[in-house]
Amino acid sequence: MLCHDLENPTYLSELLDPGQLDFSVASLKHLDEYLDALHASPPKHQDQFARVVRRCGAYVGEVIRKNSPKEMHWVSFKEAARRSPYAKEFGYSAATAGILWGDPKNMCFPLAKICKFIENGREDSVYSFARVIVEGDVKL
Repeated sequence: MLCHDLENPTYLSELLDPGQLDFSVASLKHLDEYLDALHASPPKHQDQFARVVRRCGAYVGEVIRKNSPKEMHWVSFKEAARRSPYAKEFGYSAATAGILWGDPKNMCFPLAKICKFIENGREDSVYSFARVIVEGDVKL
């Protein structure tokens, strides 16, 4: 859906090369380039912004899930908040609607990272975010 939804296209999806999106951590460098363009020219309509956050966040989360040595799966905010005071503190928003979950002390927020990149730019690189989680020995 990130690249091929003709009825509800992702904002500026013509900037994405589906051939570079192979679910590798390295593929997130291409997504960083796309998000950099969105930082410069963000979606003007809320539905476009939400679609970008969901689709890019899902892609980043799946890259992390497929490449992480830790078992992780998607949970809703409601489920995470029920099981973790840390998650509950964030409150529900587009950024927390889907959470990549390992356990109550190991989770990450790929959708939130997309929101941050669009707002802040490359300092919130999704490539760097995923590398730290997948390759680093960090508590999420």
